[in-house]
Amino acid sequence: MLLQEVVAQWLERHVSELSDGRRYADSVLNWERFWDQLRRQNQLPDPLVVSAINGRIVDAFIGFRRAEGATPPTISRDLAALRCPINWALKEEIITSAPRVKDVKGKDARKELEWSPEQVAVILEAAWANEARRHVHLFTLIHCSTHGRTEAIVELDADTQIRDGLIYFNRPGRVQTRKRRSIVPICPTLAPWLKDVRGKVIRYRVPTSDKTRAAGGPQFYERPTNEVRNAFRGVLLDAHARRPDLGFAKQAMDEAGRKLWLPPREKLRDQERRPKLQAIGSPNTLRHTIHTWHQRQGVPQAQIDAAAGHSSEQGSGANYTHMRPEYLREFIASTEAFWRAVDEHTSVHRRPIP
Repeated sequence: MLLQEVVAQWLERHVSELSDGRRYADSVLNWERFWDQLRRQNQLPDPLVVSAINGRIVDAFIGFRRAEGATPPTISRDLAALRCPINWALKEEIITSAPRVKDVKGKDARKELEWSPEQVAVILEAAWANEARRHVHLFTLIHCSTHGRTEAIVELDADTQIRDGLIYFNRPGRVQTRKRRSIVPICPTLAPWLKDVRGKVIRYRVPTSDKTRAAGGPQFYERPTNEVRNAFRGVLLDAHARRPDLGFAKQAMDEAGRKLWLPPREKLRDQERRPKLQAIGSPNTLRHTIHTWHQRQGVPQAQIDAAAGHSSEQGSGANYTHMRPEYLREFIASTEAFWRAVDEHTSVHRRPIP
């Protein structure tokens, strides 16, 4: 079947139904320009049928677009304007087989997300406002104060890993791996939050039922937390509700590029459906944020690497570096500068708080 006919049917019967189908228009035009170039060079398959599409043609198109200065993500979008109509035609039984249209390398290469002190402030406020997510508040404080690894913070035990003003992220008995766990001084902002903590530091805390409290039971129950990713995602969505202008979430899309919606909530007597939101960012975004902050503050790279667990120190001498008075001095000063920047937007990271 002619490729032109498949694309035409796809545009008319499928893309026209999409809320943002216009995004395919430029890519289809890019393919038309490419076909015109092959035609002028007498290299266009005749007839141009679906089965004529092969790796050589796709590679030639990628080279064509790269020569025009298109980035890998843009080229990937153009390739989707060829792959999607072919796969759609196969699904609709318009064709009986579909050639593979590969993607371009490097399409996922992008600048890693980084949050400003204002964004971190909103995250902390959203976490503190929800009793069931206050462990995310403490997790965020530790993350931004130490540059520690997410897994190390989640596993942190106060009784065995916090002493003499230091956090030993590599718990006793654990063998260091390539992803080293560091020893970091406790900065002044974080210290009050860890002062009275015993046992597992990151603990999930939620209110008990009215019946339990009426019977003289505790107001809350706690349990150790093994992961924070889902709770952190919930905090980002709460932060988005507070400040939609700060980019904590976006509307989720299906594979066809259609926006996803949630039905009205009957209990709240909603009349309209709601957009299904997708959080933007993760706990690792905190790590990248504070890493970049320290670099901009001019902290020696050796100190940043040591706190992050990237230290190249070897031998027995490395075991005593943390005992020196000047250990990570510039790193701690920079950390406190970060919290002073957060002070401009909130006080929820300061203890005691209202």
